[in-house]
Amino acid sequence: MMLVSDLYLWLSYSRVSTSRINRILEKIPITVLWESFAESDDFNKYSLDEKTFTLLKRSRNVDFIERTKQYLADNHICYMTRVDPMFPPALSQREVDPPLVLYYKGRPEILREPCIAVVGTRRASQYGRYFVQREVSELARSFTVVSGLAAGIDGYAHSAALSVGGNTVAVLGSGLFNPSPVSNIPLFDEICKNGIVLSEYPPDVHATAYTFPQRNRIISGLCKGVLVVEAAEKSGSLITANCALEQGRDVFAVPGDVDKPRSVGTNRLIKQGAVPVTCAADITEYYGMRSRKAERQKAVALDFAEEQIMSLLEKSEMSFDMLVEKSGMTVPELNTALSSLMIYGLIHEKSKNLYCISK
Repeated sequence: MMLVSDLYLWLSYSRVSTSRINRILEKIPITVLWESFAESDDFNKYSLDEKTFTLLKRSRNVDFIERTKQYLADNHICYMTRVDPMFPPALSQREVDPPLVLYYKGRPEILREPCIAVVGTRRASQYGRYFVQREVSELARSFTVVSGLAAGIDGYAHSAALSVGGNTVAVLGSGLFNPSPVSNIPLFDEICKNGIVLSEYPPDVHATAYTFPQRNRIISGLCKGVLVVEAAEKSGSLITANCALEQGRDVFAVPGDVDKPRSVGTNRLIKQGAVPVTCAADITEYYGMRSRKAERQKAVALDFAEEQIMSLLEKSEMSFDMLVEKSGMTVPELNTALSSLMIYGLIHEKSKNLYCISK
């Protein structure tokens, strides 16, 4: 007797599109579909076209599925299907066109936390990068930050979350063996260790002009809302915003210079009703949330030295020597301040003599 999760793996490896599979499963339970292939070669039986029937039959093989599971395990790739308890409930919504399987590396538990998507142009301006580094690092204290690992705003958003010890999710438009761009592979590796990288595509699938727009529905589907930082008139980020609207998610946009092409998309979103955002608090307050930073600092009264260290570490993680240089403190003074902040749980030592803000 095949496990239902194995049957979803079968459908995923058939390479029939998710939308096509979902239409089939609206008419016939997955277990009945599996059994029907053993009983008949009539592809008209369930209104299947010949191509779909051929693809499904090709991968309908118990040995093939078992070898596939072993192959994934050997390559340290985990997966979850719709029937697995860890599968994010938000992605089961019909409007999302639910993925059959999510292949992943990393920490799946963070998918259960409140998520916000941050997307934007690959050709980010200096201002766009500055905004992400400053405000998305603050958002990461209240949300898991979700993006697409692309160059530009996406990559900066992942990095900003990681820089403050926050959680981040990268949704690929390819299989896990083929992350892109190549320049973001070190970031891919870091997210695999400290966040989660996931894809609906089997590991060996290469990205195409079709797969990138398709993955955008998963980025928005995981989240309460989508923040578009910079987007040109025909930016892929606007596809994510449209997915969000179709799924009933919120859309936020950062206003931009009216003379800059990369602001055309975001300014238009605001005209169409997106919530304008100039700082992280605009989003946390929209959801009635206090930032984790505010909650932590409300609980303790910091002295001048401790406040100074917190301000420095808000910008980026720093080594002990760098903190001495930037703060002007003596080594004993800095040791005292660091010890107090670690006791309060406000900072932690990420590695030997490297300090950063705690989540």
